[in-house]
Amino acid sequence: MSYAHLSDPYQYHESVLSTRSLSFLSTADALGLSGRSRSGSLTQPTRRSTMHDDSEHGEDLIMANTEPAHDTDPSDMSELPSSVAHSHLFALPRELRDKIYAYCLTAQDDLSIEWPRLAGTNIAYSLEPQLLRACRIIYDEAGPLLYSLNTLTFHHPSDANMFVRAFASASLSRRYIANLALHLKSADTRLWMPYLTSTDAHRSLKADFPYLRELGVRYRSNRWNHSHGVDVNLKDWRDDSRLDEIIDGLRHIYHPPPPPRTLQDDAASRGDGEGAKPVNEMNAQEFMRFVDTRRPGEDMAFKRQLLELHKAHAPNAMKLDPPTTKVVCACRVHSTHFAQLTTPPADSNSGLRPHRARPAALMLATIANLELTREVPSAPVVEGEPFRGFTAIDFLTMPVRRLEDPDLGTAKVARTPFADRQKILIALEIHCLDSRSQSRDRR
Repeated sequence: MSYAHLSDPYQYHESVLSTRSLSFLSTADALGLSGRSRSGSLTQPTRRSTMHDDSEHGEDLIMANTEPAHDTDPSDMSELPSSVAHSHLFALPRELRDKIYAYCLTAQDDLSIEWPRLAGTNIAYSLEPQLLRACRIIYDEAGPLLYSLNTLTFHHPSDANMFVRAFASASLSRRYIANLALHLKSADTRLWMPYLTSTDAHRSLKADFPYLRELGVRYRSNRWNHSHGVDVNLKDWRDDSRLDEIIDGLRHIYHPPPPPRTLQDDAASRGDGEGAKPVNEMNAQEFMRFVDTRRPGEDMAFKRQLLELHKAHAPNAMKLDPPTTKVVCACRVHSTHFAQLTTPPADSNSGLRPHRARPAALMLATIANLELTREVPSAPVVEGEPFRGFTAIDFLTMPVRRLEDPDLGTAKVARTPFADRQKILIALEIHCLDSRSQSRDRR
């Protein structure tokens, strides 16, 4: 593999390879394709296929920034290449082709794709990424869908950095990954914070995934005290300095406070004086004000055309909307606490109904717990409302589900709605291990 396209062939030594071993892990293994034997599959790449294939698409893994540029849009081609000219696929409208691509390249049941796959997990994503190896036109049309339609999950900052910088196609992954999930443990906060809050162009969350639309962070907390009551824990879980550090860091990166305005800024917004900002540095609002001051009676349609031209010629001035950021604080709780929080009272005026039948003993335990705390709120938290804390009734608005945790085993999970904590959405999630997982954990 040639490093002619790299300004520094050793640029990954510190940012990628020093903290995480590649350990011969292929992208296909991470997507759950180890059992496939179809010819041309990405499974079990050989030395011939990954290092010495002279064909244009013969590599399983392409080093970032070394792949050839292909800017041809199939929709702009007057006629198809002879190799696919008679294909029935390309006789279909583009909308139908996209549906076919999406069916092959979307994980089943909207599963989040973990990379690399954690030891002990055996999740079938039912992906067919080898479709992209069929020809360049399919690669150009379907490649963006593979990254934009799926959610990627990472458990280590170097995994996220390596995926977009060294394993995946940099031109596709960094441009089209829109949904991302990060799983953090309380003990690993110091490991994650430099990556989450850095502005480094080669190793940071914002630089590696610049076009995110939704970012989910699951923080596994250790603040739930089994010896305390439910009401005490529902107040104490918020007093976690590491959780506050994560939320404040994400808010600083994606929702920084606006800088104080100066006289030069006022002059630039009016478009007069020596402090006027150059046109190629103006954002959309500044550019429209600039046009209005010079052509006040101009037609709005013409002004919009000027704005589109400005966006095309000054893309760096156009600020992207920050992603919707959701932080889930996950706590492992005792089965008694879980029952108290997820069993509705027998006589409740809140209008809530159990999502499934509950044993009578558990319902009595919940009633007793609510009577002891004497804190029965009139209404649960509404999704998206300002954060004011969570109470027991908030867990009754969401159904209890089951989760396969590679570290803990099978667990029952309940979650509150998301509340807005100064532009960062936050929710509390409780995990309760089943009997088999508890016995295995004690061993």
